[in-house]
Parts: sequence; C-alpha cells; structure tokens
Amino acid sequence: MARNFQIRYLTAGRIVRLHFIGKAGLAERIQAAEQVAAKFGHLRELRLLVDTRFVETSLTPAEQRQFADFVRRHALLRRAKTAVLCNPGITPVALIAQRLAKRGNNTRIFLVESAALQWLRSRRLPAQ
Repeated sequence: MARNFQIRYLTAGRIVRLHFIGKAGLAERIQAAEQVAAKFGHLRELRLLVDTRFVETSLTPAEQRQFADFVRRHALLRRAKTAVLCNPGITPVALIAQRLAKRGNNTRIFLVESAALQWLRSRRLPAQ
C-alpha cells in the first residue's frame, strides 16, 4: 500500500507538518496521527500543521466522529496546537476540526497556509 501522507518537521517555528495526498480514509488518518505521536511525542509543545487540501476523502459522519474522538482521547494529540488547512466549503475535514474546536481542543481551520503558520507561531500553547 502506498503511503498517502508525509510527515516533516519545520525547524522554523518547530512545527510538525502532516501532508495528506490522494485517498485517505479513517484508517489512514489514524495511522498518520499515530506516526506523528510516535515521532514527535518527545516535544514539550506540539504544533501541528495538517494539510488536507490535496486529499480525497469520503468519511461518513460516524467516521468523522470516531476520528474526532480518537484525537480527543489521545494524550499528545488532544493538547497539540493544530492548524488544519482545507479547501473552501464544507468538507469532512472541516467538520472534524469544528468538532474538535467545539470540544475545547486548540484546533483551527485555515484556507491559507501563511495564516495557519502565523497562528501556530503566534503564542505558547496553554498549560497542560
């Protein structure tokens, strides 16, 4: 199975970039999130840029809830400062990010990468 995501560390701003490409369902999203946690769990403050602008997704509402619950229950991911880049309009990605933001996660949706990076660099994460 070809990997449909890339994980990179941006030293400017100490930001982890998770870039999805092609088809990514629930299993692929969970796999990517687990890899981010495994590689960067040592960071005191996780700043995460999730780029979903080039992903094909077909998550059902139940899968959207399941992924949002996965992130909220994960010790590292739930305290990460997360900027989600997505295309305009209502997408499953935007709905997941909205669910997380409403539940108190430090997650925001962006259409422009420079704005997302500026927000990620803007301030320290809340104390955990």
